Amino acid sequence: MTSEMIDTTLGRLNVEIDGDGPPAVLWHSLFVDSATWFQLRPLLSGTRRLIVIDGPGHGRSSVPPATFNVEGCTRAAAEVLDALGVREPVDWVGNAWGGHVGLTLAAISPDRCRSVVTVATPVRGLNGRERLTIVPTVWAYRLLGAAPPLANGVARALLGRAFMQQRPDETAMVVKSFRGAPRSGMYRAMVNVMLRRTDLNPLLPDIKSPTLMVVPTADPMLPAEQIHQAVAEMPSATAVEIDAEGHVAPIMANADELAGIITEFWQDPEGVACPPAD
Repeated sequence: MTSEMIDTTLGRLNVEIDGDGPPAVLWHSLFVDSATWFQLRPLLSGTRRLIVIDGPGHGRSSVPPATFNVEGCTRAAAEVLDALGVREPVDWVGNAWGGHVGLTLAAISPDRCRSVVTVATPVRGLNGRERLTIVPTVWAYRLLGAAPPLANGVARALLGRAFMQQRPDETAMVVKSFRGAPRSGMYRAMVNVMLRRTDLNPLLPDIKSPTLMVVPTADPMLPAEQIHQAVAEMPSATAVEIDAEGHVAPIMANADELAGIITEFWQDPEGVACPPAD
């Protein structure tokens, strides 16, 4: 494994390269960093050269500009690929926020994506009620930072109560990721990526890359029906439900199952995303 800092329009991004084979990009969820891929990486690196990115304001990446959006993240991802000399289309794997970036990249730069896998990625923007629920969390973070009550609440939303009770070490890692991020960078990401999250539905018909959308069955923040409706709007997409709770829990608690799903998809993206008609 190698690691380097790469200059982009959203600041310096920490990038780790692991494994050998065709390129695949991993981009994590909001609130955490690339450490959350630790279960999946050894399961995927045998057949892919993994390019694992810490998003702006997360992990070891620098603080992003005060205002940015998901399209800006796609430009930053493309700049990372250019800096690494990656010219061929990549297999993109995105968890929540990372899925937003991958879907947007596939829509506006289809030559960059051989395939897209999203895990627990909503496609619509926040409604008014959801925004009112989240705003106090954002303001509390701005005032207090990642204080223990707030950090535990974020972990509960990302992992679910059962995961936190059964897997305390991994829960501690998620909390550490949140608490260790640069405070100004995390706040800016919370505002621009979460509160100002754009609706991806208008982009869906333009995403020609084979796409696999993995949805947890017990994620209170993401109704499975939303994902099934999304894939119906896409030319080459399918949805898979996985028995998990929370946005981040599937990539750790269900790593073996998820790796099998992703590997099968990579072997024949068109065949999986476009099954024969009955």
